[in-house]
Amino acid sequence: MIHTTSLGTAVRAAGLAELVWRRDGRPPGALGVVPLWLGDRPAVALPWAQVEAARAVAAAGAATLVLSDQRLAGPGWQPLVVTGRLTLVEDGDGSLFTEQLLDQELRKHPPSRALADSPMLRREHWWYLPRLVLLLDPVDVVPGGRREGPADAVLAVDDEALHVRTVRVADWAADPMPLTGAPPDVRGPAVLVGQEISVPDAERWTVHVTSGQAADGRLAGVRPAERRALEPVPGLRARVRRQRALERGCVQALRAAGHA
Repeated sequence: MIHTTSLGTAVRAAGLAELVWRRDGRPPGALGVVPLWLGDRPAVALPWAQVEAARAVAAAGAATLVLSDQRLAGPGWQPLVVTGRLTLVEDGDGSLFTEQLLDQELRKHPPSRALADSPMLRREHWWYLPRLVLLLDPVDVVPGGRREGPADAVLAVDDEALHVRTVRVADWAADPMPLTGAPPDVRGPAVLVGQEISVPDAERWTVHVTSGQAADGRLAGVRPAERRALEPVPGLRARVRRQRALERGCVQALRAAGHA
């Protein structure tokens, strides 16, 4: 078991993480997230455009936060697998995020700086500050495996409990797909989660999820991710469209929840 102090150091240092959770007999859910630290617990602060995902994670009651990628990380990072109970805080006015988490977000996630790095920007992009804060109360914290490149991914298997490992994929086109490092005695619906990100600006961030049935160290019935490669460099119009889509999604969700 990892001491809370070491966990806090690792989470504060991490720039990327994977969040996975059980989904009642279906392949686990998965998100690429920016890991934050609130008080004495790991946290994830999703914008309101991701309200459906946030409530789905919260409905599961528990989740696993995986620190497997050292990119964008600082000193003190270490690969960890953190499983615990979840609490969702719907921060509708953005006060929790602004007062206790924004500094971390700006340090870890460079794109946020264009939206919230000054009082003027925060007034203009007010919709970016309200957040859906997922707090993880750790129950089990164990060392994890470090992802070294595109052949590596986080495997999450639902075998009446969530089993998480870092594995290596020799052939992403294979079916069944052999997975080096997979637990051989675990079987059930599963996902492989990988992330590609542009360093150091993090402007481009591709999270890919491949699903299927895991057994005997392989993934069968493979449903590949739509895209695994890093997305192309966006032009000005693409950047504007992306920001406007995020704004619309956040404003619509906040209004639906009675916060705007």
